[in-house]
Amino acid sequence: MHVTTLIPAYKTKYLIELLTGLITQTHAPSRVIVSDDSPSGEFGALLRSPAMALAMQKLPIEIHTGPRAGAYENFKHLVKLWGGSTEFCHLLLDDDLLYPDFYMRHMMVHATGRHPCSISARWNANERGQPVEGMPVPKAVWLSNDRSLLLDATVLFSTTVPDCQNWLGEFSNCVMRKETADLLHEPAFGGVPYAGLWDLGLFLAASLINPVVYIQDRLGAFRAGGEGHSAQLLGKHMKAAHLAYAALALGGVRIGRLGADSARRAYAGLLAPLQQRYGQEADVAPFIDILRRLSQGDVAAEGEFLAHWQVFLASHKF
Repeated sequence: MHVTTLIPAYKTKYLIELLTGLITQTHAPSRVIVSDDSPSGEFGALLRSPAMALAMQKLPIEIHTGPRAGAYENFKHLVKLWGGSTEFCHLLLDDDLLYPDFYMRHMMVHATGRHPCSISARWNANERGQPVEGMPVPKAVWLSNDRSLLLDATVLFSTTVPDCQNWLGEFSNCVMRKETADLLHEPAFGGVPYAGLWDLGLFLAASLINPVVYIQDRLGAFRAGGEGHSAQLLGKHMKAAHLAYAALALGGVRIGRLGADSARRAYAGLLAPLQQRYGQEADVAPFIDILRRLSQGDVAAEGEFLAHWQVFLASHKF
């Protein structure tokens, strides 16, 4: 079973750890495609430097110039470069960590059936890559004696959107089939874009194809803080990540995967963090009253949310 690693490259800071994670895999990737989105091509230049010669010899690395139009455009660019040339692909962000058995365990679960994607547990790590905490996995999942579980759309929507909780993780801890990777080109439910939560949105969309496999083993780590978007609370990506839960709730209702009560719970849960963090931010503040009305069941506010959401996404070039 062959898998291609797709690396949306931007930061050079963690390059050695990134390459080490790939070199030490017990099931090696068949291709490693790097799309260099760094401002002046410094990522590719460092990869081609003599200091990285040994790693380049050990890995089937291809280096391409990225579109330089934002992270998500780079994701889609990588999928096009891959073109379904292997049965599976894996988007590996340049600051995340892989442990040696990552691909082996994912290929093991994919050998059991035609699953749209596999998602493995992960650690949250500090800037130095040291694991510091796990994810808030639902007890029914985490306390299961099974090392892997099949989770359908009902489970995934109900355990993530109503409580605005992405316990599944990011693209870096997911291996996708081609039909799932194609979903990257249409990140919306019922005409409602979920930009800002592309990873969670894709996991939910994948579950609409067939149940996804969740692997209990923590096979990698997400590096919190540092230079990542998660460390920039007032940046456009973190703002969008908050608001996208409301978008997922509205979209989930529109496609019949979320009940009205669950959607209202999501809207209500967003009010306090939006007021506390973004109450004085002109691009987010208008959403607060709209979400309050949505949480009270005001159906007319749905159109207002969507109109403001589209303006927000366009103005921030998502």
